[in-house]
Amino acid sequence: MNLRDVFRACGLESEPAAILWDMDGTITDTESQWVALSKKVVERRGGRWSGEDEAALHGSSTQAHAEYLHRILQRDGGDAAEPMVLFQEVADLMAEHVYPDPDLMPGAVDLLDAFHGAGIPQALVTATPIHLVGPAIDSLPKAYFSAQVTGDEPLPGKPDPAPYATAMDRLGVEPADCLAFEDSIPGATSARGAGATVVNVMKLELRVLAALL
Repeated sequence: MNLRDVFRACGLESEPAAILWDMDGTITDTESQWVALSKKVVERRGGRWSGEDEAALHGSSTQAHAEYLHRILQRDGGDAAEPMVLFQEVADLMAEHVYPDPDLMPGAVDLLDAFHGAGIPQALVTATPIHLVGPAIDSLPKAYFSAQVTGDEPLPGKPDPAPYATAMDRLGVEPADCLAFEDSIPGATSARGAGATVVNVMKLELRVLAALL
């Protein structure tokens, strides 16, 4: 197994002290389901959905997601409930239809296994609430994560550095020694702001990295 080539492809000359992972769109192929089910909630409440709305939700925090759903319905004259009520409607659909057995991004498990086998601590840093994170983690082949930061913790959400900085603190590692995998601008901004080296998996896909193992 050649992890050295993986780290070089990620822009590192040596093994990192820790690996930090986003979840939706990075490990689990669930980002599109968040969008699709948000659209469903908006439309059944009388709102209209656009491509601009889809782009605005990519990588957003729980609070930002909730407030955006509320703004769409206010904009369109739909049945606008409190923001977190709207978010909970989407989360309930995700819990029922997606997270018990989510599709995984190609290469994700190969890399999780490789880092685990090498003894490198890994943490999950996600905007998804803990009650949804649990089933998603349970669907993975092993318990990979030594720490996790979820979207319902009392922290500023991504793009603020706080989620990644908290994960680093919980692992007891220096920020400059961390490698983070992200799929969104808010997530990458958060990880970079906390001091990690960041891989955008939309540009350097996990399956390409896994092929170097």
